[in-house]
Amino acid sequence: MHLFEALNTALAGRYQFERELGRGGMASVWLAQDLRHDRAVAIKVLHPELAGMIGVERFLREVRVTARLQHPNVIPVLDSGTLPGPDGSALPWYAMAYIEGESLRQRLQRERHIPVDDAVRITCEAAGALQAAHREHIVHRDIKPENLMLSGGHAYIADFGIAKALMDTGGERLTSTGLSIGTPAYMSPEQATASEVDARTDQYSLACVLYEMLAGEPPFTGPTSQAVVARRLTEPARPIRTIRSAVPPGVEAAVLKALERVPADRFVDTAAFAEALSRPATGETGPSGRKLMRMAAALVAAVAIAGFAWFVTHNRGSAQVPRDPAVIAFYERGLRGYERRTPEGATEAIQAFRAAVERDSSYSAAWAALARIYVRAYERYFVVAGVARDSLPRLAVRAVERAIAGDPRNPDVLMARAVVSRIVDPTDVGPSLRDARQALELDSTLVWAWHFLALGLAESGKMEDALGAWRSAVTRNPSFLEGLGFMGQAHYWRGQHDSAAVWADSAIALDPTSLLGRQIAGHTAVAEGDYARGFAHFEAARRVVTDVEVVNTTAGMALARAQAGRTTEARELLRQAETLSADYSPIPHHTALYLAQAHVALKDFSAAIAWLRRYEPRESLHFQLHLRCDPPFAPIANDDRFRALLLPLPGCADGTQR
Repeated sequence: MHLFEALNTALAGRYQFERELGRGGMASVWLAQDLRHDRAVAIKVLHPELAGMIGVERFLREVRVTARLQHPNVIPVLDSGTLPGPDGSALPWYAMAYIEGESLRQRLQRERHIPVDDAVRITCEAAGALQAAHREHIVHRDIKPENLMLSGGHAYIADFGIAKALMDTGGERLTSTGLSIGTPAYMSPEQATASEVDARTDQYSLACVLYEMLAGEPPFTGPTSQAVVARRLTEPARPIRTIRSAVPPGVEAAVLKALERVPADRFVDTAAFAEALSRPATGETGPSGRKLMRMAAALVAAVAIAGFAWFVTHNRGSAQVPRDPAVIAFYERGLRGYERRTPEGATEAIQAFRAAVERDSSYSAAWAALARIYVRAYERYFVVAGVARDSLPRLAVRAVERAIAGDPRNPDVLMARAVVSRIVDPTDVGPSLRDARQALELDSTLVWAWHFLALGLAESGKMEDALGAWRSAVTRNPSFLEGLGFMGQAHYWRGQHDSAAVWADSAIALDPTSLLGRQIAGHTAVAEGDYARGFAHFEAARRVVTDVEVVNTTAGMALARAQAGRTTEARELLRQAETLSADYSPIPHHTALYLAQAHVALKDFSAAIAWLRRYEPRESLHFQLHLRCDPPFAPIANDDRFRALLLPLPGCADGTQR
């Protein structure tokens, strides 16, 4: 039997069905006459396959929760029930008030750009309706132009009937079905990654809708749903005023804040979002205006720097000097080896950069690159054929001196000197900070300068300022893996695990082999009590790393097993890691830290302290940063032996010493 006939048969005497109004991914919508109350209604019938996934009783329970909503901009639910489906199973339906008018999607099809005042009014009315729903612990999860109805100059939200109800206490979390509800163009990052959602996901989706009304397209587009999601996880939204200058700066700033990929960085609720949109324009070009202009410039710059995040181009500073194409080829081969972040890549990079400077000893960019790869090989204990590890710092100093002599105003050269200074004296970040700031004065798009500025600030106890610098890096280049990873690291240090997980997941989405992304995701999962997920991240990292990183990731696996109470497995993994660590002397600081953390989780506090005491220099500010901020050290925070290791520097979250 056709559904139209089935509806009229099953609901005869209550409703007279007239025609189908539309059909979406979850349900079909029918215009009917309510015979008991002599009014037009819209009846939504869930598709059979979706009804089977959710369950009829579950669906009707959510409809009853939704029916409590009373707000002038919410289309009210009037009735609900079931009818026989095509296979004889019960098919759920619910009736809503029928709104004469059109959907926002229909209006956008006629008018690509909505007048600013209209767009803001529509958004504010929708925000008010969502705020009322959120007070009832209901998250819509599918805000899009199709679900916003326009009638009589007002906006109404439809489709709360398939929303998932959230209960604060004493009840089943109805959001934990695993069902993906949402439309890719308007879906929040947490929905896209199947993370838990709350009211802030509706705020994000509503901001996407407003963005489309103002800019003519959603903030993220692409040829496929996967491409849209990938852009959402790795890129900021393009400032609207670069597309439509008539949009007030305050409106643009509010939209971009609501579109932050981390929920904690959005407005506290949709009411605050609406309030920000409604503030009158002042005409001032204050900090927010400058920030937006910098973001616009950064998007242009990102095109140039996406290929090589550290060395933006090989034509900086000394670019006016013509170069032999063979020298340029060696230099670019070295960059490719550098970006591989492996021992083999390091060897290839050193050979290529050496060949470049042998052919052209005035090429400062190649000398700077050579200095940096020497530092990487030293820090990561990479074996370089024909070069003793102890000689790598000296070689790095010589290379950076040649670079500075040739082009002292080249920001890449300054950053090479900043990197070298950190291994020459890890107890003083002053020189590195000065070079990073000078490099940024010359070129504010240099993401590695922002990164080393952030690292120095964090090591100096200025975590909030460090977080801002890392944010500047990823704003300028959304594909900057080191920046994405350290955004996660900084939030992990501050105990903001939801934000840490989002940034770590962004790094992994960009590069599934990202060691930094995997480590931070693993530590964050362990801190949240998801020990199996944490173990899986450390294990995935161990599959793709070599040398000392095998030790570190094995120690991470031991930590996850120990926290899960699986002490036998943890001790075996820790034994493996400690055996492998014997190949590295002196002990690398991360290795000492990770082995100590696994011992703390096993309550072997004396062994943990012994490992920490093995690292020298103990005054290394990066080592001290981990001691102060890594959550696994919390159980020994008041141990006098541990406290004796600490320098008097500020803490991580609240400025207090651990």
